[in-house]
Parts: sequence; C-alpha cells; structure tokens
Amino acid sequence: MLEKLKQLIFKSDGKGANKNKTDRMMSFDMFYQLSYMSTIAAAGVPRDQIFGRSAELQCTSAEYFKRVELARTRLKYDYARACRAVGDPLEEEAVKGFLLRFSSSLISGEPEADFLTREAHARAEDYENEYGRSLEAMKMWTDAYVSLILSAVLIVVIGIVTTMIWRIETMLIIAMAFISIATTVIGVWLIWLVSPKETMVLRWPGSREQKLASKLFKPVLPVAVAVGALFLLTGQNVGMAFLVVAAIVFPVGLIMTRDDRKIFKRDDEVGTFLRSLGGVCTALGTTVNSALGRLDLDAINVLRSSVKNLHTRLTAGIKSRLSWKIFVDETGSELAHRSVGMFYDAIEVGGSAGQAGLHAASFANRVALLRARRRTITGPFRWLCITMHTAVVIILVFITEIIVAFGGMVTQAQETMPMLSGAPSVSSFSSFNLSGLDLMQQMVIPLVLIFTVANAIVPSLAEGGSKYKILNNLGITAAISGVSLLILPVLATTLFTSVAQI
Repeated sequence: MLEKLKQLIFKSDGKGANKNKTDRMMSFDMFYQLSYMSTIAAAGVPRDQIFGRSAELQCTSAEYFKRVELARTRLKYDYARACRAVGDPLEEEAVKGFLLRFSSSLISGEPEADFLTREAHARAEDYENEYGRSLEAMKMWTDAYVSLILSAVLIVVIGIVTTMIWRIETMLIIAMAFISIATTVIGVWLIWLVSPKETMVLRWPGSREQKLASKLFKPVLPVAVAVGALFLLTGQNVGMAFLVVAAIVFPVGLIMTRDDRKIFKRDDEVGTFLRSLGGVCTALGTTVNSALGRLDLDAINVLRSSVKNLHTRLTAGIKSRLSWKIFVDETGSELAHRSVGMFYDAIEVGGSAGQAGLHAASFANRVALLRARRRTITGPFRWLCITMHTAVVIILVFITEIIVAFGGMVTQAQETMPMLSGAPSVSSFSSFNLSGLDLMQQMVIPLVLIFTVANAIVPSLAEGGSKYKILNNLGITAAISGVSLLILPVLATTLFTSVAQI
C-alpha cells in the first residue's frame, strides 16, 4: 500500500496526450499559481496554509502541490523533502525547477513570502516573454493560413480547368480534392498549435449571456444537424440548407461574441477595482463592505452595476464568500475569478487588503494587457478570414458553374450539328472531359463545406475565449456559402444563355 502511494505521489508527468494538453495550459496556470501563493504568503499565514490552499486551486499546476501535501500528510515528509521528492521525477521543467528551488529555500530558512514574491515576479516576466513569442508566431502563421487556403483553392481550380484540356483520371481528380482538404486541415491545426493557451471565460455559465447561450446551445446544435441532413437526404438545394443552418446557429454565437467583448472590458477594469478597493480599506482602516460604500462608482465603468450589487449583498448580510462568487459569475471572466480569489483569500487569512489588492491587480492588469495585444492580431485576422472565404467560395463555385455551362453548350453543339459521311465529328476536335467535370462539380459542395467550417473555427482558435463564438463565425461563413450556391449557378446559366442568343 505504501509503495502504491509513493508511486502515485512521485510519478513522472509523462502522460502522452493528456500531458500535451496539460503542458499547453501550464504556462498560464503556473503564472497564476505563483501569483496566488505570493499573495497568500504575504499575509503571513503558516506554511501549511500556503500549500493547502495552493493545492485546492482549479488549475493544472495545482496537481503537483496536491502531491506535496500527500507526501507531507501520508508519508510524514517535511515540506522541503516533499518538494524535492515530487519535483525530481517531473518532466515539466517549469514546475520541476520551482519545486527544487522551493525545497532549497525552505532548507535555508528563507521566509516563504520573500521567496514566493521573487519567484512570482520572475514567472510573470517569463510568461510575458513566452506570450509575446507566441503572438509573433501566430502573426506569421495567420498570414501563412491565408496562403494555404488560397493554394488549396488554386489546386481545385487547376483540376477544373484541366478537364477542358485532357481526359484526366478519376483518381487524380479525387487526389486534388484530397490535397485541398488536407491543406486546409493543416492550416487549422497550425493556428491551434501556435496560439497562446489560456482560459478567458468561466468553466461554468456565469454571466447572463453565458447562461442564455448554454440553454440555447442544447437544442440548437441537434436542430442544425437535423436540418442539414434533411436537406441533403431530400435532394433540396444545398445553398438553402447553408442559409437555414446559418440562421439557426448565428444567434447563439452572436450572444457569446457580445459577452466576450464585455468580458474583455471587465478584465481591463477588474485590476483597477481591486487595487482601489484595497487602497481604500488600508487608508480608512475599515472593512471591505465599508470601503465599497466609499468608492467613487463614477470612476468605474463596465463593472459599476456588478460592484453596486456586491455592495448591496454584503450590506444585506449575505455571506461574504457567496457575495463575491456571485460577483465573479456576473462578470463571466476567468481572470476575474482568479484575481478576486487571490484578493479574497488573502483578506480571509488576515492579510492586508492594500497589499492583496496590489498583488491581485498586478496579475489581472498584466494578463489584460497581453490579451489586448493578442486582439490587435486576431481582430483583423477574423475579418480577413471572412473576406477570404467570400472570395474563395465565389471563385470555386462560379468557375465550376461557368465551365459546366460551357461543357453543356459543347455537348449541345455536338448533338445538334449534322453529321456528314466521312467527315470527322465535333468530339474529335475537342478533348473536353465531361465525366471528369461532373465529378468535380459533385466535389464542390464538400469543399465549400470544409472551407465554411475551417474559416469559422480558425478565427476563434486564434482569438481564444468561449467555444460558442465559433457559431457566430459559422453563421457568417455559412450564409456566404449559401448565397453563393444559390445565386452563382443562376448567374452562370444566365450568362451563357445570353451568349447563346447572340
């Protein structure tokens, strides 16, 4: 039993796919973890409370502090030995290095507050540099994504035009379509790979918009899938199916997109609010509730109503922790959840409100500024994807319909032209591959579908935030695809009808 417990506590973090998922969030979570620990330690709490509260945090890095706590309580290690025993076998360098340094600091007798403050500052600098490098990489790969999509469409257009020149094999046509799809998938994967990984919205529905979107999403997704399948199975116009699906999913996406914009503004203010609140508490030597009543709410913009509601709840005698939880839920922001948690927990253990406010505000403001830099890249990229999608679908559908209409005219000319004995037929002068063209026309719909979904997903991956925002982009790209599939075939037919009349 003891050996199994040791294996559980001191195991390596090599977990295959789960490890990769954990590593992607580790940088952000370690920044939060150390900021939280330094805030709690500055309150002068005992060592066991620092580790105990750190192990209860809802982030990936808290798992390692749970192991430290297990080593202390179940194996009777001291904290220095537990940190070294847990850190030694780890493959995650950031966590391993921190635990080993913490072990050395504890052995040397250095105060935890001094060590954790220094580590939190160093981690903040490292995180800012890592985030900046990720943004630079994402900026380059967003440009590369546009090139990949245009290359994918060019491959298909070449395949369509080739059918006019020579009778190409069916497998070659399928291979061209497959290359286009693979290129698009690779582009989406690359954007997902290089984009910074962080949690922006609450893991549970918190704000009014998030609760509404969560309720609407459950019936919306099955209805959208059912409508799309119904149109395909009944052989109705696929363009109309795209429009109907767009009309169904767009409202949910629009709600969450607006909520995301509000969260971005709330994140900008939450640090200032906590710093001001802590400063008033320290200056007046009063409680948080009394300080809330002395704040100048006119200086608070987006959070004004939430702060008023918080003050009302605290004045009414509602439990302090519950009141702050409702405040966090109203913001819908994970950054507010983490920074408010630092502030509240530090005060709860007897720390200075002013110092706690400074620590929490430093964390919140640094993250908010980095996300503002991210939006300067992802905002234009989103509209670039939509514009590019419009051009791609128009080119793909219109060229296909033009060549199909032209092939129809050639076929009609072959059928109506009188045959003279001994004279060569019209087909002998033409190498038009009508069978290959029919196959390419059938593949246009799957390609349009792939481009519609890919160009909806990519901006959301680059921007981060709620997964429901994909539905907003999907509503726009599906509407563009639907209108193109409805109008462009009619336009191409009308064009060649007018040419034939001439």
